[in-house]
Amino acid sequence: MGEYRVVRFESPEAFKQLEWLQMEIWGRSEAIPYHVLIAFQRMGGAVFTAIDESGRPIGMLCGYISVRDGEVYYYLHLCGVVPDKRAEGIATALKMKLREYLLERGVRVARWLLDPLQIPEARLSIRKLGAIGRSYNPNFYGNMRDPYNRGLESDRLEVEWRLDSKRVLDRISGADREPCPKELLEEGAESLITVVREGGLEKILNYRLSFRSEKVLVEIPENMDYVKRASISTAVEWREITRRIFEKGLAQGYFITDLIREKDEHGTKYYYLLERNADLD
Repeated sequence: MGEYRVVRFESPEAFKQLEWLQMEIWGRSEAIPYHVLIAFQRMGGAVFTAIDESGRPIGMLCGYISVRDGEVYYYLHLCGVVPDKRAEGIATALKMKLREYLLERGVRVARWLLDPLQIPEARLSIRKLGAIGRSYNPNFYGNMRDPYNRGLESDRLEVEWRLDSKRVLDRISGADREPCPKELLEEGAESLITVVREGGLEKILNYRLSFRSEKVLVEIPENMDYVKRASISTAVEWREITRRIFEKGLAQGYFITDLIREKDEHGTKYYYLLERNADLD
């Protein structure tokens, strides 16, 4: 693992590097122009870049300040790391640097959008950082052409990160123990999706849209990119069914409060935890 640090670029020439960085991260030609990133940085937003020991940009985040219902918050538009550095905690470091920056300026909320079927980003946001899933947006961007999104409608979950809440402090410090799905089920939680495995492919055997418990588990595939490569029809089914569940649950007053990992003799499973009347502070 190499050394890196998180910085804020200021010069136009430095910002120009971030157009190439976006292409390297997301594998697409559409990049936020450097002059827009400069405006984010200088007009009330914030852009952070991770650079390695040679000064090469290897990760970035950017966004801007917005207002909703009278509350000021930071909208995080994108956060990404080059493929060969994604196991080094750089995305976490970028968001923690953002948190420090915002709190110093009196901003206590950040929001962003994520694909709920992409585990790395969702698990970092919800389990590790303590963000809460509050609303679901079907096909938010329309059909996208880049390798990350191609083949599925661009559904996005909006998450809210209350930067100085006890919940967030407990998550980022590691003080909050990760729940066990088996224990949750024994305590009365219900699981809404039954999954079968055919080889390495996870398929939905059946599912329910009835919410009877205060806590609900929703299993999702371990690797959605593999599912898309192996069977695009299975991937589309995962998108459509989880969309129905999340939309109905959030509309009925549930919040997405965790993304739990469980390991057993058959491999690794992942479950979203939806809670009603959850303590979100």
